[in-house]
Amino acid sequence: MKDRDASPRPGTRPKPRLGLGRALSLLAGSIASPLALAQPVAVDADPYAAVRIEFVQQLQALEAMPSPDKPGASGEASQALRQYLLYPYLEAQRLRTPMRFGLPPDDAAIADLLRRDGDVPSTRDLRRDWLLDLARRQAWPDFVDFYVEARADGRLKCERLRALTATPPADEAGLARLEETLIGVWMTGAQLPDACVAPFEFARARGWLTAERNERRARLALEAGNADLADFLMRPLPPESLPALRRWSRLLTSPDRELDALTAGGVALMAQQEPAAIAAAVGKISRRDPSAAAPHIEAFIAACGASCPLASPATPAELRRELALGYSWSRLPQAVETFRRVDLAALDERAHEWRVRSALWAGNWALAASWIEQMPADLANQQRWRYWKGRTLIASGKAEAGRAVLESLSLENGYYPLLAAGRLDRGHRPTPVPTPANPVMQQQLMALAGVQRTRELWLAGRSEWSAIEWYEQLKSLDAAQTQQAARLAGSTWGAWVQTVTAASKAQVFEDYELLYPRPFEPEVQSASRLSGVPAQWIYAVMRQESLYDPRARSKADALGLLQMLVSTARDTARRQQQPSPSPADLFDPAINSRLGALHIAELLNRYDQEFVLVLGAYNAGPRPVQRWRPASGSLDADVWIENVPYNETRSYIQRVIWHSAVFGWRATGEPQSASALLKPITPGS
Repeated sequence: MKDRDASPRPGTRPKPRLGLGRALSLLAGSIASPLALAQPVAVDADPYAAVRIEFVQQLQALEAMPSPDKPGASGEASQALRQYLLYPYLEAQRLRTPMRFGLPPDDAAIADLLRRDGDVPSTRDLRRDWLLDLARRQAWPDFVDFYVEARADGRLKCERLRALTATPPADEAGLARLEETLIGVWMTGAQLPDACVAPFEFARARGWLTAERNERRARLALEAGNADLADFLMRPLPPESLPALRRWSRLLTSPDRELDALTAGGVALMAQQEPAAIAAAVGKISRRDPSAAAPHIEAFIAACGASCPLASPATPAELRRELALGYSWSRLPQAVETFRRVDLAALDERAHEWRVRSALWAGNWALAASWIEQMPADLANQQRWRYWKGRTLIASGKAEAGRAVLESLSLENGYYPLLAAGRLDRGHRPTPVPTPANPVMQQQLMALAGVQRTRELWLAGRSEWSAIEWYEQLKSLDAAQTQQAARLAGSTWGAWVQTVTAASKAQVFEDYELLYPRPFEPEVQSASRLSGVPAQWIYAVMRQESLYDPRARSKADALGLLQMLVSTARDTARRQQQPSPSPADLFDPAINSRLGALHIAELLNRYDQEFVLVLGAYNAGPRPVQRWRPASGSLDADVWIENVPYNETRSYIQRVIWHSAVFGWRATGEPQSASALLKPITPGS
């Protein structure tokens, strides 16, 4: 899709799920035979086949060690394994193993390996674990020597400060550098790890944490919504600095009450308060319950009067804009009228979009058309708003102009062109833009050590490490090489995650043969026959959820091709009289696709065959979907989708619909219609 909605999502965040192009995590040690899941490779064409098996066995044995007195690998590594390009990963994991059990690591061996290999993907887990162990032992010289800033998270940065302040420099120049480093970590609105406490006490004793710096950081904390941290930082501030900051903190914690207090205090008190604090409070109560918030906000605006001294981002128009957004995110009828009262100059991009959406939800097509005309040109020219311009013109009685807009849009690729073709009563045929294969360049790429490690790690079942190696390799490739790398990863070893990562970097989005493969076809067709769910729908969900990685694991512990939670898979299996799966079973493409398709079929029955609602529930859960359904009557599915308040879920639904069309076209060669997926949305029971 060309239009990408990356604005902050309003409302409650959906459960974490995996999106396109993101690295997929590996359930280490849980797959009985990861090699069985890899793209088949003929042994005579695969010189690493035997040694790869030995590597996997030894790595899994290390990870499965129940205790340190039971060796993780059976016997010594063979000569072939020692010469294998992935052997450094095994070396690093062996050196990590004692730390799993709280035993002293072999410092000398780890130091030698890190000096030999440097900052490469195979050493990163080992380096982090060892640095944390060195910090626990306060072995600061080694910590400082082997610390890598580019790989450090907040915890390691704080541990480095502990190291630097444990033996501070004696000279003034050295102390000045230390102060700059420490304040660079300290100056944040976020809460920092406990490891930073001692270095900050050192800085406080040196007089580095001045009142001016405390006030700056307190403001950062307030801007980040971290009132507790701000309150702590305010303690040493002089009394004259405190009133506005304390009111800001109270506005974050008790926005309704404090907004009323400002209202009662009148213009003089309002003028003393930070505009950002007022805006944050109004935004918070507007999101939480706009109907309850409205009296507080309107009373505040009225008390400010005609010559209101409030500055941006808390002018009366901007505050009313936040209230209108809250109404629109809750799909309440007050949204339209509240947006009418917002000055055009106060509309940001979110407000331009959501006031049109609120008019669409209300069925006020003429108003939606006029509000689209008032959008900034770069926004109005997006596929999204060109589609809605065409729709609103037709609905407002300007059929010829509206059809002309849709006609032009229908010639492009994506969700909105698919919908545009449907509104013109015809199917949509995707227009592919292929990237020609360059076998010579692909052969050159295969000679690169980073590409070889990426491939081997993928075939060895190590998706996460493979993705890291791939990311590092892509940084060194030009655009043409990156295009060929995309073709190489998917077509030769089945790593479609790497294909999409490389294709995105190379700005390749419309090579549908490359980006829409159909692996595991026997398993998907079998699941389709059993469940009654069309194969193209299964593939569409699979592509969006896991990018065909059978080993995918999300942060929410959703597993496999269709990203199923173990509990959901077991409940589905019980109801459908299927064997109850173990977590490892969900990495089997046949089991995952079967249970995933049966789960989709159950959701279709639950939602009266409204596939759009199924997709919403699959991504965000059933409770939000129930809240989003219309209170009465029925609603066009495209209008309902456009008003989904979670940006991630809205985009998810749109992408899966487009994926389904592409898969249907690839399977049949025929133009595709989304009408079967876009049944009118009815009220929930």
